[in-house]
Amino acid sequence: MSRDRRAKQPGRYHHGDLRRALLDAALELILERGAEGFTLRAAARAAGVSDAAPYHHFSDKEALLAELGAEGFALLSDKIRAATADLSDAREIALAMGVEYVVFAAHHPAHFRVMLSRRVLQTQHPGLAGAAMETFTLVREALLAGAARAASQLEVETLIFSAWALVHGYAFLVVEGHLGTLAEDEPRLRALIRASIMLMDAGIARS
Repeated sequence: MSRDRRAKQPGRYHHGDLRRALLDAALELILERGAEGFTLRAAARAAGVSDAAPYHHFSDKEALLAELGAEGFALLSDKIRAATADLSDAREIALAMGVEYVVFAAHHPAHFRVMLSRRVLQTQHPGLAGAAMETFTLVREALLAGAARAASQLEVETLIFSAWALVHGYAFLVVEGHLGTLAEDEPRLRALIRASIMLMDAGIARS
């Protein structure tokens, strides 16, 4: 089951980690209302604490969202590293990265929505910019290596843009529920993404 989708009941906070309780409550609200559709007060109510409690950890909603964004980027970077650690072929690394990107979105839809929010990315948060840059660097380096066989800079840019658009499009389809039960069937989802990337790559190579 998706970590973002695990059921969390209001009032669950009992002298534990208040910060984590508020972050988890926000993730549930984001699934229901979107990244901009909730307040700190709503997160406090969902966590079962007072309206003032969130301000012990977050100056405002943007600070909470920025922390969730940083957390999401860190999780995605870890997934990409784990999936590519034993691979040496550049194209296989790029392929594995693309698959993990979509699977991450399926498992962490609320994190994904926050990570790709322009408003969140523009937030001046100490951890967000670094976490986002680390992830984007991993993605870009893998795509550049995978496109190294291209005959021209135009082909390199075409390969990178096409791969990014493909996996990003699939990720949004998953997060928005347009792929139905496929999002919950990880082996089928992985097979679909892998086949789609290979098909796109083969088509570009023949062009």
